[in-house]
Amino acid sequence: MSTADRLLAGLALLVVTLAHWTGATAVVPPVPPHLTVPTIASPTVTREGTLARGETLAGLVGRLGLGAAECRPWLAAAESQLDMHSLPVGLAAEAVFDVHGEVTALRLTPDWRSTVVVERAGGVITGRRVQRPVERQLEVVRGTVQSSLFDAIGAAGESDTLAVALADLFQWDIDFHREVRRGDTFAILVERIRSDGRTVGYGPVLAASYDNRGKRFTAVRYAFAGAHPSYYDASGRPLRKQFLRAPLKFSRITSRYSLARLHPILGVRLPHWGVDYGAPVGTPVMVTADGVVTFTGWRGGGGNTVEVRHAGGYVTAYLHLSRFAAGIRPGVRVDQGQVVGFVGATGLATGPHLDYRVTHNGAHLNPMAIGRDPAPPLPAREEGRFAVWAREVLPLLQAAGPLPVERTAALEAAAPAPFHG
Repeated sequence: MSTADRLLAGLALLVVTLAHWTGATAVVPPVPPHLTVPTIASPTVTREGTLARGETLAGLVGRLGLGAAECRPWLAAAESQLDMHSLPVGLAAEAVFDVHGEVTALRLTPDWRSTVVVERAGGVITGRRVQRPVERQLEVVRGTVQSSLFDAIGAAGESDTLAVALADLFQWDIDFHREVRRGDTFAILVERIRSDGRTVGYGPVLAASYDNRGKRFTAVRYAFAGAHPSYYDASGRPLRKQFLRAPLKFSRITSRYSLARLHPILGVRLPHWGVDYGAPVGTPVMVTADGVVTFTGWRGGGGNTVEVRHAGGYVTAYLHLSRFAAGIRPGVRVDQGQVVGFVGATGLATGPHLDYRVTHNGAHLNPMAIGRDPAPPLPAREEGRFAVWAREVLPLLQAAGPLPVERTAALEAAAPAPFHG
């Protein structure tokens, strides 16, 4: 192409572009037949943002450029696909505008599973949910603790979500507040979920091991007809016990059960009937066993308190709470691990912590020395089938990395419970 030809083609493209943006009729100079003028697609502008803590979806789309009146039909269409009262912090939003500044689409992604697409078609705004494409890969994650479980999981390239999942498995046997030691090792067989090349979540843990101070703990996920999936050790004994070891997932013990503790505020020696766990204000507090709430309210030096009655004459109490969890009131049944309140410093407290207490038929017990009775065992008819499955998955924990596709398919076909939840 000659220099003159290139100049002529460039002039034609400039005229078409200016006409497109101004709405004027384009008068295009003649172009030699052996040249073509590129067409201009209607340009769009996409603005992105994420939902901040305490922000409404209307506030978020307003930040993206939708006016108060303009956003109403778009939000109404989105509401058919989303629960507006439980939108997650970090929800990703994209607003697409055409060349005239009109909204043509709104894309809302609350999590990795799906995206809500709101579009205008023929003057009508409608919303639909689109499943996001994901890749699933069964993998073994291994690591060694140097300082904390969270740091070890992070060093293995994984997220805190997996650390919490591992701690949940062994919470009845290992107190992750005080028993984790440098040199502890772990292995986890879990399904990794990827989207756009990055890890966005995990399926249920299929098997795991944790070596703590020379003692090995194992967990195998198993289900049988009429029961939800649960976890058992290598011999088929249930991991779940009557009581959790602690009512907080991660914290530190600041004061133990004692018959003559020097009270930090009153300055006299008094019995301390519970165990104090230091943690930031707002840390979730879990009920340690199934039961029924018998008291919620202010109780003297204990401040905001929840009491729960359990089978066998046990009662647990959770003191100094900043607030109670939604729906927690006398008469409500709660399940082990359910959040009943949040750490605070109400009542006689020098700082934010939880005072956790246990009584049995009215007598105070040391909370750290109770509740080792296991959950119901596997039915006898399931023992052989469980043993076969345990022999399939536990040896896989010995080597880190993804499993071959063929091995994954074989495991999924033989699994007593779906990998995906």
